[in-house]
Amino acid sequence: MRFLVDENLSSPRVASRLRAQGHDPVLASDVGLLSVTDARVLIFAIAQALPVLTRDSEDFEDLHDLVMAAVGHHAGILIVRFDNDPRHNLTDRGIATAIGKLESCGVPIRDRIHVVNQWR
Repeated sequence: MRFLVDENLSSPRVASRLRAQGHDPVLASDVGLLSVTDARVLIFAIAQALPVLTRDSEDFEDLHDLVMAAVGHHAGILIVRFDNDPRHNLTDRGIATAIGKLESCGVPIRDRIHVVNQWR
């Protein structure tokens, strides 16, 4: 799956793990999206027809609601939740595996929000 990785998850290690599992991540840092607002990230993703992978659930849930209320569309939002106890968090490998499971099951991604953690 090809998707935009928000700055808060962009790292060479995450990108490497995603690529190793057959995904095609586009890092925010590689497309000039460092230190921009989440709205700008979503605008770019919409223009490129890319789902967004982020850990910023509150802002992207609000942006999703705004796009849907305006009868617009987006390619999808994939949220990785992090817990106060790091032992409950997905590893880089776990994120890549969960995205693969989500993709392979055939559920719609466009215009939806998916919490990646639920696809462990």
